[in-house]
Amino acid sequence: RRVIAFKVDNNLNARPQSGLQEADTVMEILVEGGMTRFLAFFMDKTSSYVGPIRSARPTDPTMVRPYGGILVVSGATAGLIPTIRELGVPVLEEVRAPTMFRIANRNAPHNLYADTELVREYIDEKGYLFNQDVTPLYKFGNDQTNWLEGAGRVTIEYSEFTTVIWKQDGEQYSRFIVDGYSPIKDAQPHNFITRDGYTDILNTPTIVIIQGPLYNDEATTLPSVLTVGVGPLTIISNGKYIEGTWRRNDIADPFEFYDNDTNKVQVPPSKQWIHLLPIDGSITISDK
Repeated sequence: RRVIAFKVDNNLNARPQSGLQEADTVMEILVEGGMTRFLAFFMDKTSSYVGPIRSARPTDPTMVRPYGGILVVSGATAGLIPTIRELGVPVLEEVRAPTMFRIANRNAPHNLYADTELVREYIDEKGYLFNQDVTPLYKFGNDQTNWLEGAGRVTIEYSEFTTVIWKQDGEQYSRFIVDGYSPIKDAQPHNFITRDGYTDILNTPTIVIIQGPLYNDEATTLPSVLTVGVGPLTIISNGKYIEGTWRRNDIADPFEFYDNDTNKVQVPPSKQWIHLLPIDGSITISDK
């Protein structure tokens, strides 16, 4: 199976999104204006309704490349798509319905959606590169020997405009968001909506926070997070957490995770919500 990554909007006008709840993995990445956008990765899972799909950003290929994946976007700043392809990441931009389609009850640019299996058919027909040797982005395992208790609530502040709060509910963490662009300043449940109108709160059993230096991409001047080198790491799952560091030599490589005693860290196998957080972002972990 191909790994396909859809760039999904997180503008106030894009919520509730669709397809994030069905993805194998979701990555959340800072963009301009202190906001975030998502990469929704599909391999085993499928969705007939993913969106709203938005444009690429410079950090995207650095996270798609290890999977040999394909990036699906609405477009990008001039010159960025060729650069992403030069990094070894195929890109699919907007194509006609029914593969990708505009919905009538949202205004552009927040109204482009896609069907994951029709996208697969399209890229097969077009002869896109197919990497059969899909490897994990990092090591999975159930060893939580050195993990600490007390992760009932996790607050992640990307900027003065975007704060994400995860609250434990059984084996899952439910997602809330504080949006500085919203007239409502309190934390609000962050919901998804299906094609037939069903809505519920987004959740995940495992949260991985990879922190890296923030820089402005030379070609586009867009804010980007460096994902090669060494940086802080925090992983949360089932009420427990562990802190340490990540290491990575190249964007084609997986990440290596270590605790503060340089022991290798395993991430519980489950759906993953990965935050790419700037170094100056903040993480607060508490019981409740």
